[in-house]
Amino acid sequence: MDNDPTVIGTKADIENLEKIYASLIILHGDGIGTQFDIRRNDLNIGLSSDADVMVSDKRISRFHAKIKVIYDHDRKQSLYELLDLDSTNHVYVNGKQTRDHLLHDGDKIQVGDTILKFVIQDKIEAKFHLDIQRKIEYDDLTSLLTYESFKTAVCRELETSRDKNSRNSLLMMDIDDFKKVNDTYGHLTGSYILEKMGSIIKNNIRQFDVPARYGGEEFITCLPDTSKHEAFHSAERLRKNIAGHDFIYNNTEVKITVSIGISQFPENGLTLEELVNSADYMLYKAKKEGKNRVYITD
Repeated sequence: MDNDPTVIGTKADIENLEKIYASLIILHGDGIGTQFDIRRNDLNIGLSSDADVMVSDKRISRFHAKIKVIYDHDRKQSLYELLDLDSTNHVYVNGKQTRDHLLHDGDKIQVGDTILKFVIQDKIEAKFHLDIQRKIEYDDLTSLLTYESFKTAVCRELETSRDKNSRNSLLMMDIDDFKKVNDTYGHLTGSYILEKMGSIIKNNIRQFDVPARYGGEEFITCLPDTSKHEAFHSAERLRKNIAGHDFIYNNTEVKITVSIGISQFPENGLTLEELVNSADYMLYKAKKEGKNRVYITD
């Protein structure tokens, strides 16, 4: 029997594995699941488009916080210090307000209503997390949130709305006669349309709105701090843009329309399930009354 040791990697592989990478991952808020790598430079977190970590959250400052990277020559490793940049609504780590905090693996940072997790990973872990996180949190075809991720984000949003006594609106959308599209043009055309729908929805809502694929040809979107009448105007704009879009696959143009139902928190429900049921009933009415229209609750 051959007793030579098994080679499991080159020296370069092992050296790469030993290198550590610091990252921030959005656990709650717009862009849930997004990972930001922290390099040797300091990292600014804020609402501004010039921030290194741009967070779409109306409760944070343009430049809200900074992660300062400090190299410890004795330990031969980088340390990461979180600093509050005189923000209006402060910075919290693991539920406690702080002005400055030396970060440790697993710390949860809250800025406004957004929660980010600080993690230390090796190269393989970092890539694994990016791959798995995207599959878990986002629908591969439409690039929108999966419904499970949507529930996580919106249930937290409803808790915030209860505390602030504010309104949220929910849109339930369904592509009209989608089965006929698949039967007539084939499933590849149907997949192309679903993919484009994801882009059209994202391009016609605000950055802090929360869109997801509900399942099949149905989509759902939460509009925070929005009344159902305001949501109606947003839904009408979206409906018209979809109806006017040129869906062209293999040189064949397909006309697509959607029906949309709207419910409002807290009037039409205190839980996500109640709001979904209410919006779904409005969607049913929109379909029954002729499709390609938006219906809101009374």
